[in-house]
Amino acid sequence: PPGVQFHFDENWICVDDGRGGHSPIAPQAVDALVAMGYRAACDPMMWTPTAKTRKYMTEKNLRFDDIPIPGPLEEGEGKAGDSSCLCWSGKFSHKYHGHEIPATRSQGIINMSAEDLVDLLMDSTRVKEYNKTSKGRSDELVLSDGTNLETCPFSGRRKKKLTGVVMEGSIVVDGVAVLESETDGSDVEQEEEHVFDDSGNRTVRTLSSRVSNSTAGKGRKMSKFEGVTKIVRTKNKPPLVRKLLEFVTLLHCRALSDEQGGDGYII
Repeated sequence: PPGVQFHFDENWICVDDGRGGHSPIAPQAVDALVAMGYRAACDPMMWTPTAKTRKYMTEKNLRFDDIPIPGPLEEGEGKAGDSSCLCWSGKFSHKYHGHEIPATRSQGIINMSAEDLVDLLMDSTRVKEYNKTSKGRSDELVLSDGTNLETCPFSGRRKKKLTGVVMEGSIVVDGVAVLESETDGSDVEQEEEHVFDDSGNRTVRTLSSRVSNSTAGKGRKMSKFEGVTKIVRTKNKPPLVRKLLEFVTLLHCRALSDEQGGDGYII
């Protein structure tokens, strides 16, 4: 891209097709970004706690991945005026574009549901509710609106099914061969059908069907922004800075997978 120094180990892609939709490779690129972001946030070797955070975690005998239990004043109550949080600073180990930008990890208590928090952060019309230096955020291009999560390529829910040759380790579900790992979050029910011909010979057929045991669709509240992927333009005017700062960002939201702990979201 213009203004970016060439690096032979870097590959740049287009996330849109030039006609208002996403490019074929965009969903795979977003999947890779989500996986990398989650790994980075959970990697204790990458982060160095601030002095206050180190002192607090030492006193409470907390590990890196422990979540403070709400209650004590030191942990905060999650109300509007509460600014208490645990903070770490870190650097990415790779040497590609953006590696020199410092990274920050924070952990705190916010007194609202995960769905309400996601709705607040993803809604560009509500940025000024939590960012007092914001001069507005606009959606430049919406790659996915998340209307159909089962078919949305950005939702992280779409299953890759096998057709043709049935590979070892796969089972036939609803007439399609799928890997056993793809039945996570669902149960496979099998029924035996006994068929007798005119001669009295018996034939047994096994019928398989998938029954989801996910809490989604069983009354669990869901964010309306799940699966949404868009390019946004943000303008900020920090104190003591004369220049208006402008950032163009790829903003994406999806529910955490079972392997990532579930019951939450990643943005």
